[in-house]
Amino acid sequence: MPTTHAKHGPSSLKNKEICPHWQNRPGSSAAADEGTRMHEAAETNNLEDLNPEQCAQVESCIDEVARRQQALKPCIRRNELKLEIGGLTFGTADVVLVGSSKACLIDYKMGRVPVDPAETNLQGWAYAIGVFEAFPVDSVTVVFLQPRCDIISEHTFHRTHDYDRMRARVADVIRQAEDENSPFCPHPENCEYCGRKAECPALASKALAIAAQYADALELPDEMHPSNITDPKQMALALKLAPVLTDWAQSVRKHALDMVQGGVEVPGYGLKFRSGQRTIKDIPLVWEVIHSEFCVSLSDFLPACSISVTALEKAVKNQQEHGKGASAIRRMNQLLASEGLCTTGNEVTYLAKER
Repeated sequence: MPTTHAKHGPSSLKNKEICPHWQNRPGSSAAADEGTRMHEAAETNNLEDLNPEQCAQVESCIDEVARRQQALKPCIRRNELKLEIGGLTFGTADVVLVGSSKACLIDYKMGRVPVDPAETNLQGWAYAIGVFEAFPVDSVTVVFLQPRCDIISEHTFHRTHDYDRMRARVADVIRQAEDENSPFCPHPENCEYCGRKAECPALASKALAIAAQYADALELPDEMHPSNITDPKQMALALKLAPVLTDWAQSVRKHALDMVQGGVEVPGYGLKFRSGQRTIKDIPLVWEVIHSEFCVSLSDFLPACSISVTALEKAVKNQQEHGKGASAIRRMNQLLASEGLCTTGNEVTYLAKER
């Protein structure tokens, strides 16, 4: 799949219409990586690296694309088609089916949260503009396949009625995103996934209001953008502010949970449950059960066990004569380290208040 991204790519247009200064967060996530694998599988029809649940979702997409390709004849199919969009930006459409006067643009959405309907979805609008400009078709049907949501959202756009207004809307979003003087517009869901949270003046002003009410005696730094703080004394004030805002966020979560558990509905939120962490209490007794009931060998059982180095040091110390525990622990660690049986992770660097 293509790895280059436009400055104002189609997938970010919705976020930038809400706030022109919105930026993608750097890095990836498990969900994003999974989506990439599933997209590649749908593109290549190679499902080898997917689990059964993922295979089922991708297969449903492959079947739906085949059905639509069969219905649009004559038809040329383009996978992972790079589209120039109105001279404004570019993007890559998953599948474009081009007929004599009609086209069908299909985008896979492998997530578990529905996307905006095709009729109003800015990403879909951008792709449709690109198809209108790349091919002499009268209409483009934008289709979002969302197998995990059991949703197929589609809408047909027409060149004569829709192209000009679609391009104008996309152009306006990009124009405001390019303007450094555009307003910052905090929005709960939009800010959550923005890569500029730490330097956003609108969020900083809200943090000031929260801090002023939550800690009367708290002195606030002159500069609220962490990247712009150069005075060490001002940075010290910012460090004092950070835990106050953390405490406020934790308090919000606690009282919100109390509210919902008390029978009050909080719009957009509901109670979820997950199982508690399972803990093995007695390894020797567990070994007896696993070995006798399931014929698991000791060599297979031991890799499933974990050892607390601290607990092991305590056990060694308890077996030593008074006053010899510390030297025994040092020797134990030296022996284990020399044999490569105990390794130490990378050193963690952090700031702590001096006492």
